[in-house]
Amino acid sequence: MKRRGGAADSVPPADNNMKRFVSAITAIVIALSVFSVTALAADRYKPFEDSRYFTYGDYDIHYRIKPAKGKIAGRIFMIHGFVCNTYSWRNMAEVMSENGYECVMADLPDFGYSTRETKDMKIVPREEIMIALMKSIAPLKEWIVAGHSMGGGVAVNIALRAPVKALLLYCPCAQQEFPAAAKGIVTSKPMESLMNAFFNYGTRITPLVKLVIFAATNDWEFSKNYDVRGVTDAVQYDGFGAGMCEMMYNVIPTELDRADEIKCPVLLCEAEKDIILNQEQKQEMYDAFPSAETYLVEGGGHQCIENRADELGKVTLDFLGK
Repeated sequence: MKRRGGAADSVPPADNNMKRFVSAITAIVIALSVFSVTALAADRYKPFEDSRYFTYGDYDIHYRIKPAKGKIAGRIFMIHGFVCNTYSWRNMAEVMSENGYECVMADLPDFGYSTRETKDMKIVPREEIMIALMKSIAPLKEWIVAGHSMGGGVAVNIALRAPVKALLLYCPCAQQEFPAAAKGIVTSKPMESLMNAFFNYGTRITPLVKLVIFAATNDWEFSKNYDVRGVTDAVQYDGFGAGMCEMMYNVIPTELDRADEIKCPVLLCEAEKDIILNQEQKQEMYDAFPSAETYLVEGGGHQCIENRADELGKVTLDFLGK
């Protein structure tokens, strides 16, 4: 009969063996889990030396930080334009960091090296994800938000949802709602495969890419010396074309009708030779922000944040200094 209580109670050999077995399995599971997490972190693609990733739900967002030189004057969150990535901000980030501003450059979902959206994942508005990334680094009230082209439209939506210090818009373009009737075509497998093929192979023709860069900058010398890998590597990465097709139906249109709710100072820069945006697109931004400080980049193209960074940096520093 088994005795009740007392330190002299013994454990049957079979129970000891079972405990050892369970302990061994537990140790193996923990070891495998640690190895898996470590391996995942090690395998995560780092296109730049300073590449980082922020996980939010089903999304892994690629971003980079350019630290401020000397005493920090502020923090700028930089959002790229259509088909672009953090690379397009490299020159502006350099100018601003040299003048005391910490610059965070992020790839929007479906662009650069961030997660490509699919029908199988839980979709989250990109504004929500970017705000979460900003909050993970510093309080929202410390941020200045900069947006170029499509990123300008995203920046406007962020300023409507977060108490940011200032809004910097460079050749901004409002995002429009895509016609629902075209969804079945644009997000179909054949169309997504076609877009993947186009960006995978069409962008390998370097002279063609440089011609596009010339059209976007209106600067042939700059275009001739442009390292096209800053653009082509990202659009050839992990199904960019398909992600872009899905993105069209997941975006929140830019809420310019609510622009008067934005109380922070706004800098609005346009380029004289911008052939990407039409006059109507430019005018709707001027109309939305009648009190904004404005600047025209004379002779500049749509991608002026790259080849006219020194000029725009000075304008931006003067604006922020006020």
